[in-house]
Amino acid sequence: MLTSAPPNDAQTKDTDFLLAGGEAVRARGLRAAHPRERAHLRRRAELGRPDLRLPVRDFAECALQLHSKASSTPEQMRHCREMIAKPAADERRYDAVWTERVLVLDGAYEMNA
Repeated sequence: MLTSAPPNDAQTKDTDFLLAGGEAVRARGLRAAHPRERAHLRRRAELGRPDLRLPVRDFAECALQLHSKASSTPEQMRHCREMIAKPAADERRYDAVWTERVLVLDGAYEMNA
């Protein structure tokens, strides 16, 4: 979107628009970082691939924010609609991580007084 429908002069002075665009770049960066994390996760084979639900939701939320800006151009809005996606659910994997990694820690830690 930044190359085919970059911000116009008015948008480059609109802090709200720039913050929303920056959030989209940040969310995309987080999504791109996951392949580097796979090597770490491979050591824990029971977890399998990284959970991309949160980065996908973050990126879609940023795209929706940019789409809803009053100053968004039709071309920018089209790009934003293409960036909105619903993450795929893997309930079996979620349940396995929850029961094998989270619930086993119940009571394992004590708060400092």
